[in-house]
Amino acid sequence: MKTFVTQYHALDIADLIRGGYLYPFCRFDWVWRTKRDTPAATVAVTMLQDALQLLVLTDAEPVKQEVRLTHSLSPGGGKRRWFSCPTCQRRVGVLYHLPTQLFQCRRCWDLAYPSQYESKRHGQGRCHRIINNPEGEGRKW
Repeated sequence: MKTFVTQYHALDIADLIRGGYLYPFCRFDWVWRTKRDTPAATVAVTMLQDALQLLVLTDAEPVKQEVRLTHSLSPGGGKRRWFSCPTCQRRVGVLYHLPTQLFQCRRCWDLAYPSQYESKRHGQGRCHRIINNPEGEGRKW
């Protein structure tokens, strides 16, 4: 069984956009917290013109990692921002890392979503409820 994405720290570009962090030369610390609200990991981020410069604490010393930003055109004429994975250059919305490792995409880390390992019986049950309850009555989700 693969490791789940929930076991890694995720840096989501949508969170950076919603927080207003993607403007040139912005500097901030991105902090992941435990369930008890104590800091679990911190990455210093500097926004460059078309890239993020991340200061990642590794076992030996802090390492600067540059993550390029790219975009795609949306059907409405706008632009959607993406990370370019530093390892495979694939366009992704989320990068993952462990506290002493650099950022990579889900495929480079060989990670899976928990929903990929749901039992077939559970998955069929969801389909069954949808088919038998077209109006949505009795849905538990």
